[in-house]
Amino acid sequence: MARPTTQLAGSEKLQGQQLHPTPPLGMPGAGMVSLKSLLQGPIKGQDRRAKELSNCQMTPESRDSPSPVDPETVEVMMNFDPDPADLALSSVPGHETFDPRKHRFSEEDLKPQPIMKKARKIQVPDEQKDEKYWNRRYKNNEAAKRSRDARRLKENQITVRAAFLEKENSVLRQEGPRRVVNRPTDRIRKAAAKLPI
Repeated sequence: MARPTTQLAGSEKLQGQQLHPTPPLGMPGAGMVSLKSLLQGPIKGQDRRAKELSNCQMTPESRDSPSPVDPETVEVMMNFDPDPADLALSSVPGHETFDPRKHRFSEEDLKPQPIMKKARKIQVPDEQKDEKYWNRRYKNNEAAKRSRDARRLKENQITVRAAFLEKENSVLRQEGPRRVVNRPTDRIRKAAAKLPI
């Protein structure tokens, strides 16, 4: 096993020169040896090391750690039965029932809405309240009602989804240590440890 150049004794000098000249501290040089190379075997010449590195097929994918688990594919076994009244309030009438297990909100859906300052009411004299005025009032009232209903529906959906995610999170926290122990790599290591050498 090779040793760092700082540990070389004076008797290991060749022809009046050190085997690897030591560069000033803090500056990498030809004589510096990485810990990885020390663990891999004897020190190789710079030309040989460069040749090996050029043959090395390192792609960004091969350097990355194992790919993380896609959260969409993980299914947590748990009992989550939301109140049917809550599901009814968070579902659009005539459409599919809201499923808090599968529904995903976009970033835009979850942004807080700014508080709008109400415009000052302008009193319209009775003599100006004609058919056109009442049509506008009716349309505005209907639009305000639809807007309130849509906002209430979205708030109910977010509430039911948050309840589901909180329950799922608590189950995962309790299950966490067991999941780490039962990873495939851990099972392989345990099986390999039992094999005779």
